[in-house]
Amino acid sequence: MRASTSRAPALSRAPALSRALARTAHRVSSRCARANASPDPALASRVADALGGCSVTIVGDDEGVNERVARKLAMRLGYSPVSVPALVASTAAMERDGEGEEADAEAEALVLENSAHEQLSTFLRLVVATRGGGRGATARGDCWTWLFGSVTVWIDLEGADEEAPQRDAYELSEVRATTTGDGEDEDEAEATAERVLVGIDALLKADEQLCGKKNLYVRFGCRGDWPDLQPPGDEGGWRGELAELEKRRAEGGGEEA
Repeated sequence: MRASTSRAPALSRAPALSRALARTAHRVSSRCARANASPDPALASRVADALGGCSVTIVGDDEGVNERVARKLAMRLGYSPVSVPALVASTAAMERDGEGEEADAEAEALVLENSAHEQLSTFLRLVVATRGGGRGATARGDCWTWLFGSVTVWIDLEGADEEAPQRDAYELSEVRATTTGDGEDEDEAEATAERVLVGIDALLKADEQLCGKKNLYVRFGCRGDWPDLQPPGDEGGWRGELAELEKRRAEGGGEEA
């Protein structure tokens, strides 16, 4: 489900990326529908209700951990997991017309990744796993223009290099959970997803308007003014818009932001 915005895709490669995203969203939605019951359905249900459709984005240095935790979390919330590395690889494969330099390939991957986050920012009920290793767009502050429309979660690794430069960007996350970093350990991924749920639960209890404000941020076009929204031509301030948005959601019209 998309949130309504007036923005058009910024890059010429957006159609290919959109096709890859559409196929991925269809596949992962089917998997979510078949997910097993969660070990703590009360917590997951409470968090899902509080999110109100707001997506969740997972950042961190280990792509495998990001993806595994994203899948576990999506199952718990009834959301669809989306892998940005997989989207980027799929789109690059569709467009590749020859072999290029490694530096050129990495630069193109960053462009595709940023475009993916731009488009994903208009969707609801996703858990997005991002690229890791400090080389992804989320390791750079400018990409967060799109991420601020979702609840952001940093999966930190035990024993990680505290001086790594990408950690400055990851610090922008609203929830932080630590894991052993074993991307193949299903039990650890499940336990990490549980810690993430607890963190999101606490975050949303502390600010009940947070997700409504994020939906509004997306409606205004993800212009980078988070958290101090400055909508153009707004005479009553964003709080009036937010109150109207919350009212429509309470009345059952909250499918789109």
